[in-house]
Amino acid sequence: MEKVDNEENNNLMNKEEKHFLNIQSDFYHYMITEGGLTPKTSRDYISRLKFLSATYHIDNTLDEEGVEEILRKEEVCYIERSKYNTRKSISDFRSGLRKFLDFLKSDYHKRYENSILSEIKMIKENHHLSVTEKEAIILSRRGQGVFRNDLIKYWGGCAISKCSLTDILVASHIKPWKDSTNDERLDVFNGLLLLPNYDKLFDLGYITFNPEGKVLYSKLLSKNDKYLLGLTATLSLCRIEEAHKSYLKYHKDYCFID
Repeated sequence: MEKVDNEENNNLMNKEEKHFLNIQSDFYHYMITEGGLTPKTSRDYISRLKFLSATYHIDNTLDEEGVEEILRKEEVCYIERSKYNTRKSISDFRSGLRKFLDFLKSDYHKRYENSILSEIKMIKENHHLSVTEKEAIILSRRGQGVFRNDLIKYWGGCAISKCSLTDILVASHIKPWKDSTNDERLDVFNGLLLLPNYDKLFDLGYITFNPEGKVLYSKLLSKNDKYLLGLTATLSLCRIEEAHKSYLKYHKDYCFID
């Protein structure tokens, strides 16, 4: 019965809600790094907008007029439901929607990608690095080259599941490439070899690991999300050394969506 219920819940998720889910990670990181908000407030904003996204278009096409239209409709219907049914809810919706507009105007994702391209250009123009070193550092950005080969030798398979099909595994930095020094970008202890679903969850901040390697889940992942993705409370890294811990702490402190 639980499986049927989960499948029905997933099928009921409409197109608008999925659009918002596709960018909620970027929105969260924007609020933390540039929006001046706490993790709790950021999660609250996302919860409100996720609720609204079941009815309205909350995506990168939203504008001032669209926000006002949503608020006008909510002024009429909020009192008729069991959740978000107070006057304060309207004010909270307004704050969340305004912050979302700020996020869209900031062009956060594009600026992040541009900063990586700028960093790659600086590496190419660095006269203190050999051609081989430059190539290794740049390839590590895409999880390729020496960095990937070293991770395959170290882990032998997925760092969580131990799956040995290395051709489908992703070489992922623990401390993001953009935030790492050149030495850290090639450090085998700053890398995990992961199945694609684990890699994406880790990269977007939906999972992280404590100092013992046990998985921690973001509060933004619902029970249904975890069920569909096969995420259990027992997941952990299959090995961990002291040299991993500073990188894992960085990821938990600065990348994880608490």
